[in-house]
Amino acid sequence: MAVVIASDLGKDIAGDPLLRGISFKLERRDRMTLSGRNGAGKTTLLRMLSGEASIDVGELVLAKGTKIALHDQRPPRDLGLTLREYVLTGARELVAIEQELAALEHAMAQGAHDETTLGRYAEAQARLEHAGGYGWRERALSALHGLGFRDDADLDRSLDTFSGGELTRASHGRALAGDPDLLLLDEPTNHLDVASLEWLEQRLTSIDAAVVLVAHDRWFLEAVGTAVLEMEAGRTRYFKGTWTAWRKEQA
Repeated sequence: MAVVIASDLGKDIAGDPLLRGISFKLERRDRMTLSGRNGAGKTTLLRMLSGEASIDVGELVLAKGTKIALHDQRPPRDLGLTLREYVLTGARELVAIEQELAALEHAMAQGAHDETTLGRYAEAQARLEHAGGYGWRERALSALHGLGFRDDADLDRSLDTFSGGELTRASHGRALAGDPDLLLLDEPTNHLDVASLEWLEQRLTSIDAAVVLVAHDRWFLEAVGTAVLEMEAGRTRYFKGTWTAWRKEQA
């Protein structure tokens, strides 16, 4: 089943067309890389898919309940958040369901066992399971460990003390925290050391999600990509196959 279907998408900037004719379909475990020169609209397309930028032409259809996460190559320092707090903003839906369950459990402990309360509790449990289950916090922490953050001292540090590389890794952790169905990555390899890069490559090739990414690291693209969207002069062409196969076709 498709996670996302794009049909003839287009985007205008200041009244002039930037993108036209973008069409593709992605299912879980599809990993589409975007190829194009600087200014071709790659980051703009990611933001269109995330909902942060409007779509001026065409139609974007997402599977019901699709969770979208965007890794930004310029994560913010000035939010006044710790790493732990920042990562949890990537799982707002899961946090909200947990809070709802806690409130209902408190009500039931006070004697509320009516049909409505029990029904709401069962429904909230089902939503939590569908959205990632009770183990999502452990998975989020595991991702941070894989990205090089080792202990509570890191988790409780403020973002404004982070280096550029640490911010990049924090943004990855935030994007992965909510178990997204559609993962959007803008220059995910920037500032990563070898260990973090290897961990990210392994995670992306095993994640049960559709992935769209922009990167300049050819070796990384060859390792993770299963399709290429070629972007040139405002037009696009979808190629089903690895980055290596696409490069051979271009030769």
